[in-house]
Amino acid sequence: MIKLKEIVKEAYIDPEDAGKSINYALDDLKLSLKRVRNPEKWAEKYHRSLPGVIDMMERLTHLFGKMK
Repeated sequence: MIKLKEIVKEAYIDPEDAGKSINYALDDLKLSLKRVRNPEKWAEKYHRSLPGVIDMMERLTHLFGKMK
């Protein structure tokens, strides 16, 4: 069982480490995007999840636009 202290500890990022953390997360995202194969087939299979996925991608795209 996860304790509340562990959840808070994982959620908090020290401002000094924020840049490193976001760069690591962006690197992971790049690798994940490179591994995407046949998104059309996934969309057909998981069509009920598609609106949420598209909304999430649009939000990320908007956020990344603010990081210029």
